[in-house]
Formats: sequence, structure tokens, C-alpha cells
Amino acid sequence: MIIEAKEKKWEIKDCTYAERRELHKLNAKVWWKGEMNVESYYEVLEKVGNIAGLGENDFKDMQMQEVDEVLQAIFLEYLGISPTKKDSGG
Repeated sequence: MIIEAKEKKWEIKDCTYAERRELHKLNAKVWWKGEMNVESYYEVLEKVGNIAGLGENDFKDMQMQEVDEVLQAIFLEYLGISPTKKDSGG
């Protein structure tokens, strides 16, 4: 499957039902007590990268924040979540 993130098209592996369920479970841990658990958040991103088949070579020219943004976009795609668009105020 192909997704677009950070002005680039990324070829990633499809996500199975079992993998989506695992991502959903891991994501619940991120917000379990109403506060973001940073450690759990990065567990989700690492799992997403593994499922997607992406590694160090794919991100070699990127800063860590950019890597996180790509992995977050893939996560949203895998779970079928549309990112919230900010109101332009117009």
C-alpha cells in the first residue's frame, strides 16, 4: 500500500486485522488515565514502523520529529482514522 506523508509517497506493508487490534490496544495505553503516556506512544510508533516494514534506511535523511510524523500518518491510515483538520476560521 502507498501513503503520502511529509511530501513523499511511502510504500508500506498492509496491516492485518490482528496487527490493527494490537495497535488499537497499544494506543489505549497511551491515553489510559486521560494523560498522554509518552513511553506508550513511542511503543505504538515503533510497532507501526515494524508492521510497515520501514527501517533506518528509510529515514536516514530525516530528523526524529519528521520520522514520528510519518509513523503517525501510517498509524492513522492503518486504523482508518482521519486526521482532524484545523478550522481555517473562514
